[in-house]
Parts: sequence; structure tokens; C-alpha cells
Amino acid sequence: MPLIKEHVIALVDCDCFFVSCERVDNPQLNNKPVCVTTGATSKDIIVSRSNEAKELGIKMGTPLFQLSGKFNNVHYIPARHNRYAEISKQVMTVLKLFTPDVEEVSIDEAYLDLTGMSKLYNLTYENLIKKIRQTVLEKTQIPVSIGLSTSKTLAKLASDKAKKNKGIFIIHPQKAKEILKNIELEEICGINHKTAVNFATKGIFTIDDFLQYDPHRIRQLFGIHGEKLRYELAGISVSPVNPVEEAPQSIQDTKALEDFTDNLNILENALSYHIHKASQKLRKQNGYCNTLSVMLRTKDFKVIEATVKLEKPTNSEQTLLKHAQELIKKIYQSKTLYRSVGITLKNLVYGKPVQQSLFEQEEREDDKISRLIDELEQKYGKQVVKLGI
Repeated sequence: MPLIKEHVIALVDCDCFFVSCERVDNPQLNNKPVCVTTGATSKDIIVSRSNEAKELGIKMGTPLFQLSGKFNNVHYIPARHNRYAEISKQVMTVLKLFTPDVEEVSIDEAYLDLTGMSKLYNLTYENLIKKIRQTVLEKTQIPVSIGLSTSKTLAKLASDKAKKNKGIFIIHPQKAKEILKNIELEEICGINHKTAVNFATKGIFTIDDFLQYDPHRIRQLFGIHGEKLRYELAGISVSPVNPVEEAPQSIQDTKALEDFTDNLNILENALSYHIHKASQKLRKQNGYCNTLSVMLRTKDFKVIEATVKLEKPTNSEQTLLKHAQELIKKIYQSKTLYRSVGITLKNLVYGKPVQQSLFEQEEREDDKISRLIDELEQKYGKQVVKLGI
């Protein structure tokens, strides 16, 4: 495996991004509890919170009907994704002033390769990321947190810590081991609960165990991804910053619920949101999904998953949601508390249908209605149109 040594990589993460965007257009919201929601109906949910709202105990993903009559001083604002996309573009433009090597991970996150830029700007790397943070704030009014290290995995971990460290955090290679020994395996990007359980069966309970494990055995037991992760955690970059967006082999969308719940309606609301985000990303890539999986994780971290092979490749949100709702009903158990729900679109294909023979062409479901809704949301904001199943 080729190693890319001595890189300096930063992860820039916009703080409370949707709320921060609303404050750009309405400064009167500054220092006030603000929640951005998926819409204005009682069934819509919280998708972004200001720090002031977090301090009140408002949880991400909470349906609005559960907040009715509470927190009267909170400002609830339906999401305007077209506006957020505009501001995201402004933030990314500022980042590219410092380096051309900017990999946009999502609407509010980007990796930067800053290797050698310390000399170019005649600044220490710490002062350089402080300058980047201040420049983004001055030009866009969006606060960001920046993590810096020598690999993407460590930069991601550093960015999480930056939010509680005045907006910046650096993991130096020589100090990484000391920091990592207090970090649980599942806090590392690329290690989920299932992977952590698999590690435990091999005697790997901590990150230090993982780093001390025989590299050849890691390749045998966990494949190329395990080997890459070990190098990344050791501060050796094997996943370079890539400014060119590539089509993914699968699309996953999942997030922990703020509170444990056994309420099927809450789980289905979260499921619908994940399907919307994933299918929209799929259509943007001109892709089609052959297989759909739905996952529920219980309070005690048990993972239950159901998968369906679709009749034909599709990018239809309605089709995917219909199958997802059927799957979640199969694996849901009443009186069981769940901590997260998620979906994965698998076996993806891209581009136009393939001519299979002289008389036959592969059939794909290209959802024109969903594509039209994508365009409307881009222009007028999220959930400007709602469909019933």
C-alpha cells in the first residue's frame, strides 16, 4: 500500500450550520435559542440547534408536537436548504483561497491539505488554522471549528474536540497515542459498533490494542479497510484529500437519536429523513440503487438489520421509502428502546441504462418527480412539496 507521509490535513466543520446561516440573514437571532426544523407542521423534526437551545435540553430529531407549549422563548425556523447551499459555497470559496486541495465532505464539512502551507504563509500551522477560521468568519459570518493532524481520521477526531476548545484542536503525531488511549473505538470515524464487537473477538478493546496489533494479521482479519485505518490512526495518511468528487459505492445515512425511544412514529420520521437525504444524493450522482438495508440499534447497542433486493435499480424516494417502511416494521419490537436508525443504499449503478442485447435494455426507475422536487428544494427550500405514500 502506498503511504503518503508527512501530510498536514485539516477538517473544517461549520458550527450549528443551519442555525448559523439563519443568523447571517437575521442577526437578531444571535445569542438566542434557535432550532431549524424540517418544516412547520407538528410532525416535522429538529435538524439543527443553537448552543442556547442545546442548553435548554432540546434534542436533535425531536418532533415539534413534543415541544408544543414548552420553551416559548425558542425560535423555530423551517429549513431553507437553497440558502444554506449558497452560504456553503461561500465558505468553500474562502477555504480554497488558502489551498486548492479542498475536499467537500458535506454541505458543512471539508478536508484541506495544508502540507507546506506553513512556509508559504510564514505562519505556524496553529496560527494558520486560526487565520483560516477568522477569515471564514469575517467573509461569511459562519463560525467554524478546525481540527488538524497528519491524517484524515485524526483530523476528524481533532475537529470534534475543537468544538470544546475555542474552535481549534491539533493532534500532533507524537501526542496522538496519549490522546487516543482515552478514546473509545466507536468514537473513531470508520469504526461502528459492529466493527468494535468484531475487534473485541480478536482481543482488540482499545485503540492502543489496535495500533499494537500485528499489521499482517489486521490485513488478514479486517481487509484493506482495517489496514488503512491502522495507518491513519498512526498518523500516516493513506487517504489523500481529493478535490474531485467521486461516485460512492454505497450511500449510508444514519444518526443517533437524542433520546432512546420505542415510539415507531419517531423512528419512521427519522427513517423518512434518512431516505430523503440519501436518495437526493443518489440522484445528484445520477445513480440507481439495487439493494436497500434498514438498521435499528437498541439501547444496549444490539444491531438489527433487514435488507431487500429491489425489483429494478431505482433512485425514487417514494419507492425506497415504501420498502424502508416495510423493513422497519419487520425488525421493530415494541417495548424495546432504540438509540439510532439508519439506511444504506447498496449495489449502486451509475449513468444511463445498459443495452443488454439487441432487443433488451436494462430497466431502471428514474424518478422524474423526485428530480423535480430536488430542483424545487434547491430553489425554494426543503419540503416545499410533500408527497404521500
